[in-house]
Amino acid sequence: MVLKRLSTRLSALYGALFAFGLLMTALAGYLSIVGNARQTAQSELQAAARVFQRVWNDGAEVQAAGALLLAHDDGFRKALQNGDADTVGGDFAVLQKRIKADMGFVIGADGQPMQGRGDPVAVAVAAALQGARDLHPRAGVLSFASRAYQVVAVPVLRAVGAPDRLGWIVFVSQLDAVEMQRLQALAPVPATATILTQTQGGLWMDAAGSERGADADSLSFFVDKSLRTRAASLMSGRGGQAVGVATQLDSLGGDQKNALLLSYPLKAALRAYRPALSALIAIGVLGLVFVVLTSLYLARSLSRPIEALTQAALALREGRGGQIDIVAKDEMGELADAFNDMAASIQERERDITRLAKCDPATGLPNRSAFEDHLQALRDSGVAEQGGVAIVCIGVDRYAHIRAVWGVAYGHTLMARVQDILGGIFAKAYIARLSGDTLGLCLTPCGAGQALPLARAIAARLDKRIRVTDDQSLDVRVSLGVYHLARSRASDDCVERALIALDQARAAKVKVASFDPRVYSELADTLLLTDQLHAALQNHDMMVHYQPKFSYREGRITSAEALVRWNHAERGFVSPQRFVAIAEETGAIRDLTLQVLQTCIDDQRRLKAEGFDLDISINYSGRLLSDEAFNQRALRLCRQAVGRICLEITETAVIDDPRIGLAAINTFVEAGLEISIDDFGTGLSSLAYLKQIPAHELKIDRAFVMEIESGQRDALLVRSSIDLAHGLGMKVTAEGVETRAAFTLLQAMGCDLAQGYGIARPMPFEALAPFLSDFNGVVSDVEREPAVGERRRAV
Repeated sequence: MVLKRLSTRLSALYGALFAFGLLMTALAGYLSIVGNARQTAQSELQAAARVFQRVWNDGAEVQAAGALLLAHDDGFRKALQNGDADTVGGDFAVLQKRIKADMGFVIGADGQPMQGRGDPVAVAVAAALQGARDLHPRAGVLSFASRAYQVVAVPVLRAVGAPDRLGWIVFVSQLDAVEMQRLQALAPVPATATILTQTQGGLWMDAAGSERGADADSLSFFVDKSLRTRAASLMSGRGGQAVGVATQLDSLGGDQKNALLLSYPLKAALRAYRPALSALIAIGVLGLVFVVLTSLYLARSLSRPIEALTQAALALREGRGGQIDIVAKDEMGELADAFNDMAASIQERERDITRLAKCDPATGLPNRSAFEDHLQALRDSGVAEQGGVAIVCIGVDRYAHIRAVWGVAYGHTLMARVQDILGGIFAKAYIARLSGDTLGLCLTPCGAGQALPLARAIAARLDKRIRVTDDQSLDVRVSLGVYHLARSRASDDCVERALIALDQARAAKVKVASFDPRVYSELADTLLLTDQLHAALQNHDMMVHYQPKFSYREGRITSAEALVRWNHAERGFVSPQRFVAIAEETGAIRDLTLQVLQTCIDDQRRLKAEGFDLDISINYSGRLLSDEAFNQRALRLCRQAVGRICLEITETAVIDDPRIGLAAINTFVEAGLEISIDDFGTGLSSLAYLKQIPAHELKIDRAFVMEIESGQRDALLVRSSIDLAHGLGMKVTAEGVETRAAFTLLQAMGCDLAQGYGIARPMPFEALAPFLSDFNGVVSDVEREPAVGERRRAV
């Protein structure tokens, strides 16, 4: 479980640290005690091993001394040399009885027992002595048939000092459990003695085939290590851990290895240290309890001020003040003082921020946020449902010009003077500054039929010369937007709608306008259409149609204008005028232009593969001329074209920014692109800019061409435009050619290209190639289409 409280964590931390330290101390003490116990047990076991060997050596010396007396007896030597078994046996029996040996044998010169013939032990001893060349007594341990024996062998020489050996006198003592117990009684500690013999596989085994208290494999490692280091080691067995000392014993046989293992249980060795261990554990437990209690007290003393600080911080967050009372002279007291100072500063800043957030700092008037709060309070109190509320937005016309001429301070003073006038008219009205040039007026109670007359009266009062300062006055012109807040629309964004009404008044060039919900719907629909346009560009839903252009000079279709179309899944056909305008306002015109360029280049390449060399004209928005990076990107695309590409640009795009516009057009021309001036005659054309633009083509707007048959003035303007373009070295394309008469008349005027429904309607690419194949060069009469909705602007 996660410890969430600081006091609990501190107690747990200190308790864990103390427990760890106690554990380390106990471990060190335990290891020290075990080490001392091992050293003590080692000393005692080594002393016991020396006692055992001394006892064995003394017994062996007694037996060897008796055997030497018999070996030096001349009669015995002669009897042994002559093979007189009776004499040898009699003398040997007397000696064995006197020294009290368990077993005894006389081995002849042939290496076979003369006394004790057939005894397995005698045979084993004879085998162990066979091949021995010693002329001195031998003593050692012999393991045979799962038993261990101490053997003393004294050679019988032919004569004293002679190098010839007649045989051996052998005495054998059993090292059985009775002997081990007798020896263990001599040890200073209750040790267990065991004779171990190493087998051919390297394992150390006792006389019974395995060491009773330990595993044979682990015992082998222990004994080998103990024999090398001559130090006590811990050995594991079924009875638990024990301290053991192994001492190597002399063996009678040359290949056999024997060891004396003395073991002493570790529990017994540690029995003397139990009081010290118990005292250590008791001290540790008491110390742990003391540390935990002390930690809890310390943690609580630390956590109480922190909890108080937490509660004060929560209160400060909720705006209820956050002072804390902690009397201390330590760091906690300093922290409490700093927190109190911070809380006081925050509360003071909050008051300033709240005042600034609800107030216009330049004039001291309430701002839009305060105005909306006031309206919400009226809604909550039910005033809007009872008598109605009129929201009037009063916009000062030409405010940006006034501020630029007279300065920012003068503009603020002007707005304050307008507020003074409104306050004089409506003493109880709530007035706020909604934006730099707009004041908001809340009138209540006010019926729906009273709102517009009151707004017109306000306009009449303000639409006159106003004294701004003591020595300056100014003619002020205002526009007003009115929105009436009633019960049915209590949740509307009334301030925004009143501002929209103000925009509607300025757009209609009237003094006062009431909110028109149809315009509001169009704005909301425009926002939705903007999102749908971005989705359509991402999904490549836009289609490119091509409207062929007929060349009078060549008598055939030589080029086509690319027109973008959008067939929305829910809206159906969307007017290009609408979505192109949205694309230009939102910046999506870049992606749209790139998609149209790429599509036209691909389609032109496919047409060329089918045998049609067709020039493609593409509309290029004036918004893009100032984007040098985009212009370079468009140029890289156009360099991939297999035919001529013409960019159609309106002359107004150049008029808006002549330097940048002309520089971009010159870049296109230098790259080999053709430039066409689109919609000539509709944008307050300037002959000076027309002279500077290095265009290749001039397109006469359809508004002049469609009336060319019936209007002398239109015909004169078209003829003049054709002559002007030819004089400047440009070819002329007439848009909106829909009848044979217009087609023929334009040909007579010297027009170069004709484009319109009389030639062909815009068509998808799949229909373009069949049309070019079937076109016979004759323009058919068509019914004049209504002008509204037929003009297809493209990108």
